[in-house]
Amino acid sequence: MDLQTKLASESFSGTEKAVVEYFINHFDSVVDMTTLQVAKHTFTSNATVVRVCQKLGYKGFNDFKLKYLTEQKSDSPSAEKLDANFPIQSGDKVQKIATNIAALKEAAIEETKSLLDYVHLQEAVAILESAETINVYCSHSTIAHAKEFQYHCMRIGKRVIVASGPGEQDYYASRSNEENVAILLSYTGETRETIGDAKLCRYGGTKTISITSFGQNSLSDACDYNFFIPPWEKYYSKIGQFASSAGFSYILDLFYSGIFEKDYLANYEYMLEHTGRLSMVQINKKMSDI
Repeated sequence: MDLQTKLASESFSGTEKAVVEYFINHFDSVVDMTTLQVAKHTFTSNATVVRVCQKLGYKGFNDFKLKYLTEQKSDSPSAEKLDANFPIQSGDKVQKIATNIAALKEAAIEETKSLLDYVHLQEAVAILESAETINVYCSHSTIAHAKEFQYHCMRIGKRVIVASGPGEQDYYASRSNEENVAILLSYTGETRETIGDAKLCRYGGTKTISITSFGQNSLSDACDYNFFIPPWEKYYSKIGQFASSAGFSYILDLFYSGIFEKDYLANYEYMLEHTGRLSMVQINKKMSDI
């Protein structure tokens, strides 16, 4: 698990949070500091710094720093430490931009993979495959990912409804039952409408699956199954959703791939048949336009 993901997921006291925030915001300099220096910069104590490290599963501050050194010295471009909020800077050449965005997306997918619970994934795929209808509740930047998932499922005859507006979401959630499965997308996990929809769905007997940032939040508390993406992005101060976008797409692709695999041959034949029909319609339309 990525160190910053781990830091964001643990429960810390007020003074411990000051140390955690310092670790996150001063990633490059912490490796050269002593316990006393960190304590002075955070207005805490040596004991507090050591306690934070121990909560994270390390023997002490020196053992904790080894994790930083391991991450920093990695030669793999996908493991290069990038700021997910500002992966590019003013003046960057196009080659640098291409390298940074690719590295960030690769790292986000790897981190999302490390957060998977494969037992839950298998169970979630099974209920998605058997559901009469899959309802995806989303808003803002997650709509595009939901639509892509809907398109993939449409090609194999799987009914998916994307509910993206408050009124539309409430309509489907209030009528949801045990024949449906709900997938709820929210990066923060604190989107009020989405949390309400999760509760409405569960009240109707619907199994609920969340995709949200790693760590405890209201949406994950309200759902039956939870799948997590890295909590690397700030809500407002970022230039794009590069990391979270990669995470959302990856998990939804896993859902679709799992559904497809459940009846591989039949799904493939269905896809070929209907793609062939669509091709004939397009050919006939072109011929009529001549």
